[in-house]
Amino acid sequence: MSVEFLENLQKNNEFPIIFIGSGITRRYFDDAPTWDKLLTTIWDETSIEQKYYSKYNQLMNEYSDKFDVYTKSADELEQRYNQDFFDEKVKIKGLTPEIAHNDEISPFRMRIASIFSNLKPKSGLEKEVESFYNMLKKARMIITTNYDEFIEQNLENINVRVGNKGLFEPSNMLNELYKIHGSVKDANSIVITSKDYKKLKRTSAIVNAKILSQLTVSPIIFFGYSMTDQNIQMLLKDLAINMPFPIDKASKRIGVVDYQEGNQEIKETIADTSYGVYYTKLSTDNFKKIYDNISKVNQGISPYEINKYQDAFRQIIDTKGRQGELKQVLTTFVDLNKLPKELKSKNLVVAFGDSRFIYKYPTYADYVKDYFLEKENMPLKIALMFILKTMPKSTLPVSKYVTKVKNDNLILNDKDKKKLNNRLNKFSSLESLKIQNTPKKYMKALKKMNFQDVEKLFDKNSGIRNSTKINYFSLHIKDYSQNDAFNLIKYILENEIDNFIGDTACRKLFMAYSLCYEKKFQEI
Repeated sequence: MSVEFLENLQKNNEFPIIFIGSGITRRYFDDAPTWDKLLTTIWDETSIEQKYYSKYNQLMNEYSDKFDVYTKSADELEQRYNQDFFDEKVKIKGLTPEIAHNDEISPFRMRIASIFSNLKPKSGLEKEVESFYNMLKKARMIITTNYDEFIEQNLENINVRVGNKGLFEPSNMLNELYKIHGSVKDANSIVITSKDYKKLKRTSAIVNAKILSQLTVSPIIFFGYSMTDQNIQMLLKDLAINMPFPIDKASKRIGVVDYQEGNQEIKETIADTSYGVYYTKLSTDNFKKIYDNISKVNQGISPYEINKYQDAFRQIIDTKGRQGELKQVLTTFVDLNKLPKELKSKNLVVAFGDSRFIYKYPTYADYVKDYFLEKENMPLKIALMFILKTMPKSTLPVSKYVTKVKNDNLILNDKDKKKLNNRLNKFSSLESLKIQNTPKKYMKALKKMNFQDVEKLFDKNSGIRNSTKINYFSLHIKDYSQNDAFNLIKYILENEIDNFIGDTACRKLFMAYSLCYEKKFQEI
């Protein structure tokens, strides 16, 4: 069955604006709470005598709207939970009354942050999650009301803008994540009480204006929301007032994914709201199919990649420009004043660099090849930028560049220094790598293998996966010479494809080598 909304998206080749709601967190995490469950859990931890459901019923009689009931409940809950915390009746790991007082942290919001920071992912959904991230890389903007870090978890270079502050920061409007209800990283930013939502109303117009300005070139798709959700309602009401095209045509620009348990097809219907905005409802349980369809939008380079390169260009300009060493390397045989017209008919290359190199943003394989094979093609500032943009929990050898930072007396800003020191402290020993243990059935054969004969080692006829062999070597790297370890790494980097080089087993081998044979640093 064809789905016109998704077909139009691919046909028009438009990067969408994607909204992510709490239904997505609950889809991929076993213990993700509903709003009701979240309040119940924390309510039961306090000294409030009235039971939660009693309070809920009382407020329901007063307000007759779940949204008001939840926000008013949160008002009372915050006040009581915070008092209980300072009275030391409840405790939060890592937070003391003194710290909460001095840093003006709300214990109630910190408790919410701890719940959403410790969610356990569901198993068996890995392929769907991979498709989810591939889709997000094609988003012009991502907007979420979720507190957790699931969205940004595997999008290393995405700009994350939290709460009201993010709305006023400089923006390139490409592949940026707006966490409009706050983040677990900043507990006080979490939006949950009636006072929070009153403040949010004053700034929601800014978010909606950003979206409206992009609507003619980017359709909107909602995941994990109900149409009764106030966030959707506020946005659609603003659209109804300021729609840049006839309201009845909005159905081609606004899509809402409606969770329908067990339905592997995608049922498409045109629906409308009580305030006259039409939209396309996509009813299904097959979210992967929708993700994959959106991922097919292809303009040659994704917003995620553009955002990554923009940051690289900006750092090169900032660094070399201040030194008066920036050279223009924009070369074309066309009149730049006629560029929009010329772009349609001619191929152009735009690059920043110096007189020797044209820089491209490095991949993981680029980085480790340069690191170990000593080609020295990667400038220190580019290497540092790659290190600082790589997720802290991702294994990455950095000692070579930390040495250069020290030798060159390079001064890092406090934020970058903290990131680098966190990485150095996180991976301080072989045990910290948590290398996968060797299956017992292969142990005898692996002990007999000659790891010095690398070509024979990678013979596929052994019946043992190469990643298993590499994990075994990494676990026992101290039983071999530095030369044996380096030759194994050199063979992999010179003979294997980039995807294999980026495999977890290889990443941990490279890091194991660095920990065993390179200079160790605790802090810089």
